[in-house]
Amino acid sequence: MSGIKNMAKNDVLLIHPPTSFNTVIAGGYDNVPPLGILYLAAVLERERIRVEILDDLDASLSLKEILKVIKKEEPKIIGISSTTCQIKSAVEIARAVRERFGKDIRIGIGGCHISADPGLIERYPVFDFGVIGEGEKIFPVIVKKILQGQKVKGLFIGEPVKNLDTIPFPAYHLVDMEKYKKRGMTGFPILGTRGCPYRCIFCSRPGMGGFGRLVRSRSGKNIVDEMETILDKYGGPFDFWDDSFTINRGAVIDLCQEVLRRRLKVRWSAGGVRADQIDEQLLELMVKAGCTGFCFGIESGSERVRNSIVHKGIKDSQIYQALNLCNRYPFLNIQLAFIIGFPTETKKEKEKTVMFGRKLIDTGIRCLEYIAIMLPVPLPGAELFTRAVKEKKIPEDIIDQYITGKLGDSFRDHWPVYISDGTTREEMDKMRRGGYKAFYFTPYYIKRRIKKDITSWAKLKRDVAEVLSIITSARSRASFS
Repeated sequence: MSGIKNMAKNDVLLIHPPTSFNTVIAGGYDNVPPLGILYLAAVLERERIRVEILDDLDASLSLKEILKVIKKEEPKIIGISSTTCQIKSAVEIARAVRERFGKDIRIGIGGCHISADPGLIERYPVFDFGVIGEGEKIFPVIVKKILQGQKVKGLFIGEPVKNLDTIPFPAYHLVDMEKYKKRGMTGFPILGTRGCPYRCIFCSRPGMGGFGRLVRSRSGKNIVDEMETILDKYGGPFDFWDDSFTINRGAVIDLCQEVLRRRLKVRWSAGGVRADQIDEQLLELMVKAGCTGFCFGIESGSERVRNSIVHKGIKDSQIYQALNLCNRYPFLNIQLAFIIGFPTETKKEKEKTVMFGRKLIDTGIRCLEYIAIMLPVPLPGAELFTRAVKEKKIPEDIIDQYITGKLGDSFRDHWPVYISDGTTREEMDKMRRGGYKAFYFTPYYIKRRIKKDITSWAKLKRDVAEVLSIITSARSRASFS
């Protein structure tokens, strides 16, 4: 029930806050462990610093209950990791801690939001310090200074870890793994690389001062060592959360060869794969090493929008070539991610995007598992955010409006999407619904689902819920807008 496991008095408490204490949205990332702070905790433990984790992303603990935990355990330092979705609750927690305990506890903020919005700690001085970028090197230094009685205040810039093999494996023992399994966790999150050099218009990484653009890869040995550790303790399978899993072809080959060398019976998937980074030899090796599927970020069905506006840099021909290669393995679960509503996008281009999945089915592609048709969300640090503010589609102080509750309590329901000129949100939702129906309600897809669901009542219930979501709200379970 609690978001904390085996809590004893510790020096540091790392908190993963909910998106809202009042509105709980199931089916997001609350069914997987918080990988970022699991890495931080592991580094602190290596430095012999006592640390615990409170993962409250599912809002199973109220703000009042979190304060009770803090009062009982008396941590000297609280570190809150927050995305933009979570920043409202992160500020609420910091304010409540400051009001209840004064300056006896030092409060820090990390995660991708502060990296894109470094002015946050000046606007909300309830935070003693903030960490921009990766925290594995700088955070233990900050913690030691505080524990030694030094005054720590302000913004700190994390140094990217160049050799990822030097980072200890995530501290899974500090969270309740059974809790995630009960919520429907289907795979352990794992990272093979960090960084992405691309500049997609919707991505907030370019706004992080360049910290997210340096690409580094773990060795195959290091990754498979972690896999074996998890398999021994918890079982698999694994989901790679890399921004661009195949960006380092040699590293992927190294991983696959290491799995095969050890004859490890493991299944894994990858969240982000570029269509221009898949070839016949690489795909064959990935499948042999246990790959069960991955996601292609198509973004737009229009090559003009995809490359001139989104800056994706992928041609239609490369998409078709990659999917035809995947089609040789119909058991692969390939997902496609689309977004409609980009700047300058015409109605015809939107229609081309939402019908792209159906077009692939009609041309004989038989490895498609899901599609997601999302709306463009302007996040701090992204080019789209800057453009939306400049065009006055969103207010300049939208972050503070969200934190103070002026937008409403739910990020998903109240944070605005970018609405391109000449269209409305209702029109785009109608188009999304049409695209989903055209894809999911085909004889091919229904047959594929029956084959997968016939032996699993849980899968059947999940897919029925998916159908209802598509019909009622134009949302696929793979969609977050």
